[in-house]
Amino acid sequence: MLERMRKHFDAQGELRERVLDASREVIRASARAIAATHRGDRSSADELLTNARDALATLTEAVKAEPHLADSGIILSAYQEYGEAMVVQALIRDGKLLTPEELSIPYKPYLAALADAAGELRRHTLDLIRADEVDRAEQALKFMEEIFELLMEFDYPDAILPGMKRRQDMVRRVLEKTRGDLTIALRQQRLERALERVKWEKK
Repeated sequence: MLERMRKHFDAQGELRERVLDASREVIRASARAIAATHRGDRSSADELLTNARDALATLTEAVKAEPHLADSGIILSAYQEYGEAMVVQALIRDGKLLTPEELSIPYKPYLAALADAAGELRRHTLDLIRADEVDRAEQALKFMEEIFELLMEFDYPDAILPGMKRRQDMVRRVLEKTRGDLTIALRQQRLERALERVKWEKK
């Protein structure tokens, strides 16, 4: 009996180490993929997301073997980071909001990923404003609004969706701040165009 029990817990320890390594790889590759997406480096972003997806397969197999791991922080964090990277890339590159089914991740980390993606879209919007691409910045803001509206549909207590109300509040603040920044940029653009017209009329 002692030997059987030791083998069981040894196997648990080995599985935990594999899961930890895979989770770290998913999180690391996903974060780097987001940075590459912001830089416009498509090939690097695609390669990093492939690495993250391969590591995620290890976690999926672990959950199949030990279903109790499905709600562990190690697993959920990896799903969330991967989902965020994929959502950000798809919105910036293709203007498409991926579903949890398309990402093959559970609903809880998907919603958390959407909330985090809103912050990355703010960064993208500010980059576009600095590049004087206000029209594209407006589109990025619309994506943020869509994410916020979707998240607000989930009014559940922490026992069911932990941290959701905090994430909703965070996205609301980010959205309002970004909308203010874009409004200022649009006014500046209109003023510059008006001044340009006056200058040409005087000529």
